[in-house]
Amino acid sequence: MDLTMLAAQYMGPAFLLALGRSWRFREIDLAGAPVADRYRAGASIHALWHSQQLPLTLRHRKENIAVIVSQHRDGEIIARMVQGIGYRTIRGSSTRGGSRALQEFARAASEGHPLAITTDGPQGPARQCKPGAVLAAARTGYPIVPASAAAVSGWTFNSWDRFVVPKPGSIVYLAYGDPISVPTDLGEDSVADWQARVTQAQNAASAACDAAAASAAGRRR
Repeated sequence: MDLTMLAAQYMGPAFLLALGRSWRFREIDLAGAPVADRYRAGASIHALWHSQQLPLTLRHRKENIAVIVSQHRDGEIIARMVQGIGYRTIRGSSTRGGSRALQEFARAASEGHPLAITTDGPQGPARQCKPGAVLAAARTGYPIVPASAAAVSGWTFNSWDRFVVPKPGSIVYLAYGDPISVPTDLGEDSVADWQARVTQAQNAASAACDAAAASAAGRRR
């Protein structure tokens, strides 16, 4: 095991937990129902953009969620870190191990785990839902819950997704859209239409978070 993997497994979780505890979360009501009723109902697939996964992962780490993590090397690093803070990990993506990952997702659902997936991962295009979440919803019968986050103050990386790390002490806005129920008898010719629906819902939640964060940042100046 190399030093990077050791650091991810033993030091990464402690760092993430300390950072997450410093953030101040604010939830935006998009759909009228309490956030807890939508997001923590258990039998759902939480759909998030790759760039926003850090605050959402830390916010919901105590909910017995199974997450899909890519089989690339960076995915191995992420897997070790999220396992250390309480998640069950399933390895696979739209490009590698996708079929097996769907089987593992279905197994986790049958065991009562909520599920989570970065719908544009592992390599983009950014903020465009790939088929994985839609296929998983059809396979498990779980609705897709669009989830989003935006920090008032954060670091943005020069990566394909513009990955964001909220700064210590930052306010982080969260938003969750209405559940999207994909039919279990989904036809191959309709997958793209459902991808478009999920993309639109995630971007709507993201826009609400971005607007709230920008407004709060403006008030601080």
